[in-house]
Amino acid sequence: MFEAPGAREDYMAVQPTRTIDFDRANEVVQRFQKESTKWLYGLDDAARILSWAFFTLLPYTDKLSQSKLLRQPHVMFRGPTGTGKTDLVSACAMAIDAKFERIQGLPTYMPEDILGYETIVEETDGSRKLVFKPGKLMAHIVLIDEDNRLSGKTKAAVLEGMEESSATLSSDYGNLAEGKVLPLFPLSCDFSDITGPRFFMVICTENIFGEEEGTFANPVAQLDRTTISINMMDPEREEDEYNITAGNVVGRKVEKLTDLYEVLDIARYIYDNVTMSEYGAQYKVRLIRNTRPHRVQGRAARAVKEYIRVGISPRVHFHLEAVARTFAFFNGDLQVTPDHIKEVAGPVLAHRLVLREGMEFSVDKDELLQQIVRDMEVPPWK
Repeated sequence: MFEAPGAREDYMAVQPTRTIDFDRANEVVQRFQKESTKWLYGLDDAARILSWAFFTLLPYTDKLSQSKLLRQPHVMFRGPTGTGKTDLVSACAMAIDAKFERIQGLPTYMPEDILGYETIVEETDGSRKLVFKPGKLMAHIVLIDEDNRLSGKTKAAVLEGMEESSATLSSDYGNLAEGKVLPLFPLSCDFSDITGPRFFMVICTENIFGEEEGTFANPVAQLDRTTISINMMDPEREEDEYNITAGNVVGRKVEKLTDLYEVLDIARYIYDNVTMSEYGAQYKVRLIRNTRPHRVQGRAARAVKEYIRVGISPRVHFHLEAVARTFAFFNGDLQVTPDHIKEVAGPVLAHRLVLREGMEFSVDKDELLQQIVRDMEVPPWK
């Protein structure tokens, strides 16, 4: 039942199954942004950035088909506790009727705790059978709270899911052999469905104030696979904090406005119809290269060489272009320009910068990235 297929038609490798036009896609996007925050105050900016992820597609290596296929991006929230991270993700999942699971990051978790395991079940007639109990990673949207508390072995299993949309299982029994691969995660919610459409997104949270004890530094490999990083702080506006009362939230319910099939169709519509302009492509390349100390040119060189040890990898071209496409569509444009790339550069690029030793507390990555953008020479095409 768990064998990888030979030649298979993957949903994201074929044309959309529904008729989607610009007006319908735009309507769903706008309603989704409103529905996900209708009782969450002060989270409009965070929800707006998070909404890009749900309608973005970028290429990953799919382990089951051994090919590059379009999949969902992954997200990281950074900030203190109590700012509404879990509520926001849960609301988004309800709005699109997605299977949602939350994993509390613990250093004692082993891979089988999140992937699943085989167990022997005794029937009422006294007979026994071997069944597979799927773990919490078997869901469409998985929130890993305080993921920087997970041990390296468990985090490796998460990274496989993020990069390859699959989970490699181990077993103490003979029925499920070592190395069997399950897809993450079928829209049918049947973990053995290896031919149907899939939607899988990991959203991690990282508490950055006061509870650093017992945590592990997130590896660069994970940060590089995380498409969008969102800073979640306390509400900026006093009126938003004034509205955070029990009377304004008790009894409120997020309404389902669409399903994952339509979300995938809209994401594919954006991917197929929003193009990258030549100016946008040149600006993207210049921006990424200007984060590398050995490549940077112009006014940005001083800050980059002073603060950055390792710049942004070539992998990020996929991530930056994909998010810029979605942002352009959300703003009513069907072509990506340098201005679109500037707007998404912070959430997509800043968390990937590796600072020089001792600079972690001397400079903010977001501010440094914005300085690089400001210091870049005005392109000749402007």
